[in-house]
Amino acid sequence: MSRSSNELKNILDGLSQGSFDSVASATLFALRDDCTFPDVYQITIALYGIIDSVHLQQVKRGLIPEPMQQALAFRGLASFMPFWLGRSIYTARMLSTLTSRWPIIREWLLFLGADYVFKDSIDRIMRILAKRAIVDFLGICRHDTLGDSLPIVLSSPGIVSLLFSLWDLETRDRHFSSCVEDDDIPGPPPIIRTPAILDSWMCTFSETETWNWHEIMRPFNNDGARIAAAALDHLEHDLAQQPIDYDLIIWDIHLLTSLSVNNTIRIPLLMQHSMQKTAGVITAMVSQRPHSIKQRHLVAKAISYACWYIRAYIEDTDGLPWISEVLEAGLLPSLLAVEPWVKHLKDNNDEDWEPLWLLLSSIFPKYAIFRSVLKVMGRSIKALNAVKAVDRPKPDGPMHKHWSTLEALVMSRLKLLETDDVDEAHVDSCQSSKCNKSGAAGTFKRCAGCLHVHYCSRECQIYDWKQGGHQTYCRGIQARRAKGIMSRISTRDLRFLDRVIASDLSCHNERISRTAAIHAPGPAVVEIDYTCIPFRIGVGCTESLPVPDTCKCDQLMQQKWDTMVELARNSKTPGQKLLIRAFIPCGSAPKVKLQLIPIKRIIPGYDPSQDHDPAEASDTFDHLYSCAGHSFTIVDHSYPVETLRLMTKEMDALTIEGKANITDPAQSA
Repeated sequence: MSRSSNELKNILDGLSQGSFDSVASATLFALRDDCTFPDVYQITIALYGIIDSVHLQQVKRGLIPEPMQQALAFRGLASFMPFWLGRSIYTARMLSTLTSRWPIIREWLLFLGADYVFKDSIDRIMRILAKRAIVDFLGICRHDTLGDSLPIVLSSPGIVSLLFSLWDLETRDRHFSSCVEDDDIPGPPPIIRTPAILDSWMCTFSETETWNWHEIMRPFNNDGARIAAAALDHLEHDLAQQPIDYDLIIWDIHLLTSLSVNNTIRIPLLMQHSMQKTAGVITAMVSQRPHSIKQRHLVAKAISYACWYIRAYIEDTDGLPWISEVLEAGLLPSLLAVEPWVKHLKDNNDEDWEPLWLLLSSIFPKYAIFRSVLKVMGRSIKALNAVKAVDRPKPDGPMHKHWSTLEALVMSRLKLLETDDVDEAHVDSCQSSKCNKSGAAGTFKRCAGCLHVHYCSRECQIYDWKQGGHQTYCRGIQARRAKGIMSRISTRDLRFLDRVIASDLSCHNERISRTAAIHAPGPAVVEIDYTCIPFRIGVGCTESLPVPDTCKCDQLMQQKWDTMVELARNSKTPGQKLLIRAFIPCGSAPKVKLQLIPIKRIIPGYDPSQDHDPAEASDTFDHLYSCAGHSFTIVDHSYPVETLRLMTKEMDALTIEGKANITDPAQSA
């Protein structure tokens, strides 16, 4: 018998006798370059032999004081099995060995978790060892190693919940973090990180649209806010490490994105400032100076993933809160510093940087119609332009045209902020269909429920609630706001929006006037679409530009448009009227600004003092329509089956639970 054979025999004998040291010796033997598959297979069977049902019962009965040898066996298998699973001629045999023993392996993993990791009375060293054993072994159970056998693991009751529980534990007690290396813990440092496994599993769920939300949410008592907090805690903790593990950051962000498919997790993520924290990832990454090509690639990938997350959800709900959040977090200067990193992913996938280009040349520019957003962007761009040391996008570089689009539009709109708006006439209109009169902004009362519409009297409010369809609309808006998926546009932003519309109408007054003259004396129609860059403007009449469908709940907008058309046609005041329909960027919920004004107001040099009382004229009308339904986000479109299932469940919950919390403005006015 050869020396090697004798050594292996001694190791196997030691394993059968319960020796801890023999587990380490077996693992090191299997990791040798000259170790043959027959030898590895003997070691594999021997290690599986000490994590069988007999040993499990012995541990439970106290015949074995603590399962340290078994925990080390799991870690030993995790050390060498991936290599042999990856060799095609041995894959089937290694898989068969694992899957045939999976039922008892599952029992062991759940037992180690429940009776050791999560028991405070157990010695901390044993708890950490048990945790590492579970995570390291489950690290084998990924698609790149198990392939088509992975569903056996993922469908096993308790396994997905177990790993998410351990992931959560890492945030509650840093001793269990995979980033912490403790010399007192037997065996090697952690072999694999928990987020890497979870990210792999979530990718498998997304590819098949078989999301196991019951298992995912169970450790958090089905509380989306708790799982959101854990995900963000992991990201912040890993970002604070020195040196930064770039792989960890990539897994954290990708896991964030995967979890956010579920709206009950997505909204808490947004409310807990995931946008700000992801923007912080970009800021941290652009300041890195790694030496190796591989590390530079990982930094670029982390930046790209962060851009994808921001792009995916920056327009979620109403968009405006998250746009403001990332800008206040200093995202623009960070994005400007991304250009040197672009080349490190360019040859890999041209789509990697698409979210970055969209943020700079489409999303940020279109939100510049809001005063609150424009001020922050203007301040950032002016500060960048004032610093000579800041590297500008190269004229022949990939970022130049996108940054130039943003900069040009922002600097142009900033001029409107300098305009004195004392003489501007802002209008509120009574939304009761039997009234429809207008008055100077601030003279009417606003609905206390939706905070969107105004009424000139309590009588008009009650009539619209009972007869005008406002009850359905108002309850829909309140339900969305109660879930955190809708905010309101500030009065200052609305006033500035009026100024932007007036400025753009004035710039196109010749074209509008020519078209209006063709349709005189009937009203002319102007449709402005601010949801695209450059914005689009169409001019016509009520027949050539009918109100378009926006969503299934747009009946109210259709009614208001019909009201405006009737007011314009029946106006008693001289002069042609102009119907304005402006589509506003507002995330996943459509918003439309509807206005009726005399056409003379768009002519350059118009002086409001020429009107007797323009704010109260009978030929004006103003309404901001907002969708009261649930719209899809960019990520929802990627998983239509799962999204529809979750949205149906959510709407049922709103119908059952939400009514008790909804204000009836007709009763509370």
